[in-house]
Amino acid sequence: MEKTLRVKLILLLIGIIFLTGCRLMRDITYDGDHPELFSVGIQSLLGARGYEEGHLSLPNIKIISEDNYGRILFSYREDRIDSYLIIQMVDGDHAFFYPYYHFILNYGIMPNPAPNSFSFGFTDAEIDELKEANRWNQPMGDQSEFESVPIIRLKENGPVSDELLIETFFEMFPDVNLRSSQTAISRMRFLRIDRYGRSIYFVAEHGLQRGEPYFAIILQPDHSFDLETGILKITNINNYQTELRLFMEENGWNEPWEE
Repeated sequence: MEKTLRVKLILLLIGIIFLTGCRLMRDITYDGDHPELFSVGIQSLLGARGYEEGHLSLPNIKIISEDNYGRILFSYREDRIDSYLIIQMVDGDHAFFYPYYHFILNYGIMPNPAPNSFSFGFTDAEIDELKEANRWNQPMGDQSEFESVPIIRLKENGPVSDELLIETFFEMFPDVNLRSSQTAISRMRFLRIDRYGRSIYFVAEHGLQRGEPYFAIILQPDHSFDLETGILKITNINNYQTELRLFMEENGWNEPWEE
């Protein structure tokens, strides 16, 4: 037990030395025409990093249609993520959307695909259902019903330190043997924070190249993590909206924080 702990601590120290440098080298700034759509995509879709991993190129973002009230249906494609999303509006430096059910997606496991080289496509019925859930061509709803995210051009690492994320990973998977702490970090992708500082991350136990199982975790505003209630094992990576909603609600998402 003590030997295992020492090995993990050594890996942690080695990883911390070069984690920041490695991350900066892989940061790709979005310089396209639709930062508001980019911002909604990377802060809505579990696993999105904001660029094509294998080719270090920008994600493919395309406007599909716009309704009579300014809503936009668009596609966001990045590595294995192929998705349609609807944004409700933009106000100042923030983009607004209905929470949880504003996207549909297919998450394909493909080794090193060429950039933007595939699309699973969606049926007319799936697109119509997405539009209906987001009040397509209906008068704009109360803004208080929307979720908002800041408009950004670079995917953030999140508020939790690398050291704590590595500890959290090994707490979740104590039997996983990794060559470096960098590997643990690469399997954890920040999604977004709520109004009170909670943060949600996407976690792949065996790495995204190898596929499931996938998880979502929530850390509270003080960066504490509950192994019982703060982790969600995703049962269907292509249809997790409802279980993610229930998980976020259970963990007090967007509710006042009480220590």
